Amino acid sequence: MPTTTSGFFLQCASRGTLELVLPTADTPFGVEHHRREEASGPWRHVATFAGGLGPVEAVSLIQSNFGDPGHLEAVARIGDRLAAFWCAPSSEPSWSEPRFFAEGAAGDPALIQGGFGGKGNFELVVPHASGGIAHYHRDNDTAELGWRGPVIFGEGLGRFEAVAMIQRVGGAPHGLHAPGDLEVVARVGDRLVMFWRSPGSGAAWHGPEEVVSGVRGAPALVRSTIGGPGTLELFSPLARVGLARWCRDDGARGARFRGPTVFATDLGRCDAVSVIESWPLGRIELAVRAEGRIVHAARDGAVWSQRAIVGNASPSPADVPSPATLPPPATTTNRPPAATTSRPPAATTNRPPAATPSRPPAATTSRPPSSTSSPPPAPLPTGASPRLRAGPHRAGFRRIGALSLSADACYPDTWPFQGAIYRCPARSAALLYYPASADGEEAPLSSGGPFPVIAIAHERRLATSAATAGSPAGLAQDYRQLAGVMAHLARWGFVVVAPDLSWLTPDDAPLRRAAVLRDALTHLRAGSRGPLLADFARVGLLGHGLGAQAALALALDAACPFDVRALALLAPAGAPERALSIDALAPRPALVVRGTADPIAAAVPAALYDRARAPKHLVTLPGANHFGYTTSLGLAEPLDGRAGLSRREQQAIAMGYLAAFFNGYLRDARGDLDALSGKASLEGLEAREIPVSAEVPDGAAGS
Repeated sequence: MPTTTSGFFLQCASRGTLELVLPTADTPFGVEHHRREEASGPWRHVATFAGGLGPVEAVSLIQSNFGDPGHLEAVARIGDRLAAFWCAPSSEPSWSEPRFFAEGAAGDPALIQGGFGGKGNFELVVPHASGGIAHYHRDNDTAELGWRGPVIFGEGLGRFEAVAMIQRVGGAPHGLHAPGDLEVVARVGDRLVMFWRSPGSGAAWHGPEEVVSGVRGAPALVRSTIGGPGTLELFSPLARVGLARWCRDDGARGARFRGPTVFATDLGRCDAVSVIESWPLGRIELAVRAEGRIVHAARDGAVWSQRAIVGNASPSPADVPSPATLPPPATTTNRPPAATTSRPPAATTNRPPAATPSRPPAATTSRPPSSTSSPPPAPLPTGASPRLRAGPHRAGFRRIGALSLSADACYPDTWPFQGAIYRCPARSAALLYYPASADGEEAPLSSGGPFPVIAIAHERRLATSAATAGSPAGLAQDYRQLAGVMAHLARWGFVVVAPDLSWLTPDDAPLRRAAVLRDALTHLRAGSRGPLLADFARVGLLGHGLGAQAALALALDAACPFDVRALALLAPAGAPERALSIDALAPRPALVVRGTADPIAAAVPAALYDRARAPKHLVTLPGANHFGYTTSLGLAEPLDGRAGLSRREQQAIAMGYLAAFFNGYLRDARGDLDALSGKASLEGLEAREIPVSAEVPDGAAGS
């Protein structure tokens, strides 16, 4: 049966052997052919071909229906030229001389034998040096077996680096056994996009359809029968370390890839992956090129095993199960805390040292990535306690400029308030921060995702409010208020989104603001990058000022499509008698942070904490005012109180407690809750008196 999935790794249909080809790393250059005859046997080098042609950059391997048994066929890229090779799959294979047929190639090619034509044409796609993707095909019904093309597509996206290709199973109107679409997943920068072409001579390529981001290297596609017939599985190296897997029902077009499952992070930076579904066991097997070696991994049921077969690592005599390194496809990893916890001490008072925190909070915008290379930060360790310093990740950010609003978020027409007319925009905006391998806009995603997600509802002000120097004049920039808090949480491994709420009146009921908060989460989840970034089974909410009422309203909404696990209220404002029934939040935890110099949120924080049921936490910051938590906004006195803390110190202390709260309840890192429950002091605050109150389900309370 000819190979309809591209890659450098396959199972020989006639012999059952596993075959793998890869460019040699040193002189003499060429392509190494490795084989594994037995399931429990070793891999061995059986041939080297394409010698004397110079460095081989990449190679793709198939088994065709030429010969009996079918020949092994390969296309290699040498510089910008493509050359074809073939051999019979004998015990000691002898590869042909090269047949060069194209120039202008760049990146990793993808070769298959498709279903077009009587014999089945060879189909090849490869990134083109001038941009876009070049498609060639070899007409196997002609005597000369000539290659035709290229047809260039996707050139509007610029230069691609790698491609993977598969041919789908046909359907109506062609019939189940007729050739289906050719599908190509291609990497441009850190994104994967998909193109497709219908059966038939001269059919046009369609796309691009964005799939995921945060990736690197060469991806792989396979149509598997695991989990039901017709499942399309996508594997790709991640931007920093490890691999990710996505899957999609191979049915009607438009179905989205689900995932990712992140694994193999201990392999370091991976450069390429090739995948097959082997027989007779019907298991998914991978060949991964990482850190100068090839690792063979296999998924048998729910257990993965791995073996280094080529390169610096010595092969082991047998597959070693490694479920901790290569998890099964199921994505549930972190569970919410149980409803009960041990009783904490009544309260604690913390004192920080006289010096300021060793690393200041993030500024309004993240610095661009450094041009000098540096080792990537380590992944977030299990149980790592949040400190006032920055976390192990960097902070990438993205501007969202086309946030769709639901009907219950919008005004029916206009809304008058204090002489002004408020209207809802056609599209709204939002700011997104996420764990990254470098600081800056659109920085590559850090490894270890998807990460817990936190949605922020910012404070609301009037256009007539007197702002302090340096504050943005336009209300439409207010969703950037807590950019420093967002960057800090991103560095501690959270995806954080804050939508614009400035077009809503301050006295409006919180339900509209809650709807916008929900719309931001929906927009993120629906986007092609969202599932890679955020784990929507672990959602937290944070509200500041009037935004706290919006966060609380969404958490209490029984129809909310998101599983809100934790709620943090930062200086919650509004009329205490109008506060929502926070007691209905239990058994989900709540954190209330208040300042003693805050005239805007004077009575509401204590009232909300008193009404809440365990588990609940209250942190009182001596000298903190209302707008000191914001990075880029302050209201002039007497609208806000005179702070007894510097702005930087107020932000840093709040960031530390917020990171501890969300890490404790969204990751089940219970040790991080000690600073919120009176068992320990937050690092850096041992000498500062900061009253911390807590109540847990067994009825203990502190004050």
